[in-house]
This record gives sequence, structure tokens and C-alpha cells, in this order.
Amino acid sequence: MRANADALLASAVVELCPYRRAHVERYHEWMSDEDTLRATASERLTLAEEYAMCEQWARDETKCTFIVRDARTREMVGDVNFFFGVDHDDAGAAEIECMIGERSMRRKGYAREALEVFMAYGAVVLGVTTFVAKIGFDNAASLNLFAGLGYVERSSSEIFREKTLTLPARDARTGEVHSRFQDRWSRVRVQSYDAHEARRLEEKS
Repeated sequence: MRANADALLASAVVELCPYRRAHVERYHEWMSDEDTLRATASERLTLAEEYAMCEQWARDETKCTFIVRDARTREMVGDVNFFFGVDHDDAGAAEIECMIGERSMRRKGYAREALEVFMAYGAVVLGVTTFVAKIGFDNAASLNLFAGLGYVERSSSEIFREKTLTLPARDARTGEVHSRFQDRWSRVRVQSYDAHEARRLEEKS
């Protein structure tokens, strides 16, 4: 998505940065793990296919992807995604996903913090009206995480063995963004990713 092509969103815990070619090899390593593939309902891709997908998603206005980094070390820990066009009755609905690919970084609060920042961005900047999460029956950690964020179950599919949970981003009557997302967004630092990385390289040299 062009909207986040040069956006760096930062909190005290995480940084969300656009998915670039420099991130692909590490991402490919994550997605070579069978447990991760199963938990994210993803297909295994070759490295060449991952590079092609990175370029395709950067141009696709129905998809928004950020790499999640540790705010202190700047190490990649996972990613977050929006998929638009998932509800014909709600044009502003977006399916939301979060993956912490680094096993050693799981269950340390990165996913919750990344989702809080990402949802605020989606509601305030991208105009999301409803967040939709589709989570497998066996993914207890994700089900608990999203329930803790206020998501409620809308439906359940025995065929796909997944639950669909939703969370409104806006007031149904006024259309105003809910205050929790406005408040969270006010505490997010927004910068140019390219400018930030250029400064970081200068500091290292």
C-alpha cells in the first residue's frame, strides 16, 4: 500500500516499518517454519516468490503491511497486516493479522503493542470502520490476545476450523473514531522511514 510506503510508526516498545526488500530474507526464514505456516494459514513460498510478493504488496491498495521491530534494538520480530475488501456490506472493514516470527520474542508483549499501534493507524489514518480477525480454533494464544483487545466472536466455521472476531473502530451512529484509537494514535511517533534509516546509518559510520 502506497499510504505506508515511507511511514515509520514508533512507540516505546515497537517500531512498525514498511516491508522492504531488506526484510525479505528474514521474513522468508520465519515462513519456512511449519508451525508458523500452520498458525498463519499460509503457503510455503520460495525466496524468489517472497521478493515478488514484497514488491506486489507495496503496490496493492487492498493490503497494508508493516514489519514489527523492537524499538530499542531495531531487530525484526514479526509483522502486521490489513486486508481490505473483506466485507461487501462494510467497505471500511479490514481483516487484521499479527505474527511474531521470532520465537524468542513471543509472549513478551510485542504482539499486543504492535496491534494497538496498528489499529490506531488503521482507524485514524486509513479510515478503517471495523477490524476483523480470523483465527484458527487451535490458536489459543491469538484467540486470547484478540479477546483481551476487545474483539468479540461474530461467527465460527467448522469447515475452516476458525473463528471470526470483530471490533468496531468507529461509533456506529456518528461515524467518529472511538476515543481509544484516537488517544493511542496521539502517542505514536510518526516519521519518514527512509530519513530515519539514513540517520541511523550515518550514526553507525
